[in-house]
Amino acid sequence: MSAEKEIVNYWYNKNGFFTINNIKAANRDVGVLALKFKKEKLEEVHHIEVSCSISGNTMEKNLDSFVKKTIDEKFNNKSVISEVNKNLKDFSGIKKIKKVLVLGMLPKSRKKELISGFKNKDVIVLEFHDVLSKVIGELDTQYYKNDIIRTLQLVKYLVLSEPSTFAGLSNVLSSGSREEFLRAILEQEDIIKEFRKTNEERLAEILKHASIKDPEKLAELLQESILNRRTRKPFFETLLKMQGLKKEEKEEIIKREMPLDNFF
Repeated sequence: MSAEKEIVNYWYNKNGFFTINNIKAANRDVGVLALKFKKEKLEEVHHIEVSCSISGNTMEKNLDSFVKKTIDEKFNNKSVISEVNKNLKDFSGIKKIKKVLVLGMLPKSRKKELISGFKNKDVIVLEFHDVLSKVIGELDTQYYKNDIIRTLQLVKYLVLSEPSTFAGLSNVLSSGSREEFLRAILEQEDIIKEFRKTNEERLAEILKHASIKDPEKLAELLQESILNRRTRKPFFETLLKMQGLKKEEKEEIIKREMPLDNFF
């Protein structure tokens, strides 16, 4: 099996499905058949096909044509149907075989339309990065015999768990993706809690390089997004006090630097 099929197969196993893989139909891989039992009774059957493109450029411009072509090739092909039925013949109680298509990078501009197009044809679309994320997130420190899962484990604990190494991977993101990544990170409650612990010097450094140096924008941000009823008054009192101290210091400096002629 390909690496992506191996990961999808593992994910189904972890979710309580018995899987049948390495199925061949007319010199092509069929995908994965996943069966879920409840008290020895067959409850669900999924026929999963995996098509994982990194670039997302394999889609045709005509969406309807792409959907039809994909379904005909992966699910409605006579050889595929025959091989699926052959592998399921020993299991009784099959009412329906759910068709699941796992896709790689989907173009954001057509994502909803694409998923909806397959749904209308009774095909469920899963995004591979969601499956991959869940698999990595659930991996513990035990030794995995499966080389692909073991590799994901090494990536999780030796790369993603090391802050400086993980941060070094940011160069694979475009400027737009980097901005989206930071936004997604800062929307997580546990990250916000950690961010609150950031020392004042670090916060000052962040603000220094932020695009809110304009006094009006900064004042608006403080007024509407940062200060609340409890903190607004003390903040402005402190600010006015600091301004008063600076004014007094300035007047004192002027007095000290006053020319001698002013004393006669």
